[in-house]
Amino acid sequence: MKLGSPMEKGRILIYSNDFKKHDPQPFSHPENPGRLDKMMKGLREYSILQHLKLLKPSHGDPRMFQEVHSKEYVDYILAARKKVEWIDMDTYISPGTSDALKALSGTAHMIPEGIMRWDQIIILPRPPGHHAGVNGRALGAPTQGFCIFNLSALIAQLLSKKGYKVGMLDFDAHHGNGTQEIFYGRGDILHVDIHQDSSTIYPGTGFPCQSGVGEGKRTKININLPPGSGDDIFINASERALDLIRAHDPDVLVVDAGFDGYINDNDMVSLMITSSSFNILGRKLMGLGAKVVVIVEGGYGDGLLKGLPSFIFGLLGGEDPVNDSPNVSSEIVWKEYLARLKEVEEVLSGKL
Repeated sequence: MKLGSPMEKGRILIYSNDFKKHDPQPFSHPENPGRLDKMMKGLREYSILQHLKLLKPSHGDPRMFQEVHSKEYVDYILAARKKVEWIDMDTYISPGTSDALKALSGTAHMIPEGIMRWDQIIILPRPPGHHAGVNGRALGAPTQGFCIFNLSALIAQLLSKKGYKVGMLDFDAHHGNGTQEIFYGRGDILHVDIHQDSSTIYPGTGFPCQSGVGEGKRTKININLPPGSGDDIFINASERALDLIRAHDPDVLVVDAGFDGYINDNDMVSLMITSSSFNILGRKLMGLGAKVVVIVEGGYGDGLLKGLPSFIFGLLGGEDPVNDSPNVSSEIVWKEYLARLKEVEEVLSGKL
């Protein structure tokens, strides 16, 4: 399929080698610089980079993250370090994290102006961010889940301040608790999160009843997928999420794109999603009529090598280049999923 030139279509990929400076060495950790190598390898292998204009962000001031995090938390993160330190049992800060965060800040700075001329913006950042809340740990989670500063929340905040109507979609296998916490009391930003059943996986948050407070009530929507969910359930959940997003009618959709739900990507998740679902979701997002900003979150193996390129090619209007055979969920898993989806509908109707 001919996708046109990146300049013609306003398709941007933002990447910096500075993101690789957030490094756990000498310790072993699943969230490491090699994840970026896998992302780029997948995009090259399926000939996707030629359809995107590659931009490198300049360094910005990480204190701009005080837009979504407390000053005390930002000060703590930005303190100079001479060796790897652990915030908690999952999350580290290294001497090079500072440069990675400066590149994240420069990335965030590019978006509010760039959104006027770019239709699709894909960001391959590190460290990840959607579990980072106002003060780090969010909504009672036991750890920060590898995350430091919340780039998607900052981008949504900056776009909102510019007058754009913002919607957010998170399809990482883990609940985006940090992002939801930051906007929990705000009704102007819809946040729809598709993730593995909150009772079966970190961070243990993201139940349908956790739908926001005050003006934010019923604008934080959590769609839970039981372990064993395949492509049929993921597509069903995606269609319900997109119905809600269409009703919100955003100018810009900020997407936390996680590929850890790809079958056998890692041993932390029990979903069975394949390239076909990610490609379909990408094509459906392209058809929304909103500008789209994608921030890659989870994914550690084949999710990055196959799921990510399938999704991006779909976002650009192309068919699945990986062409996995879809996985079908069992009847028992479908029954569990429909029970959880019923809870979502009860929240939306005001019954819960």
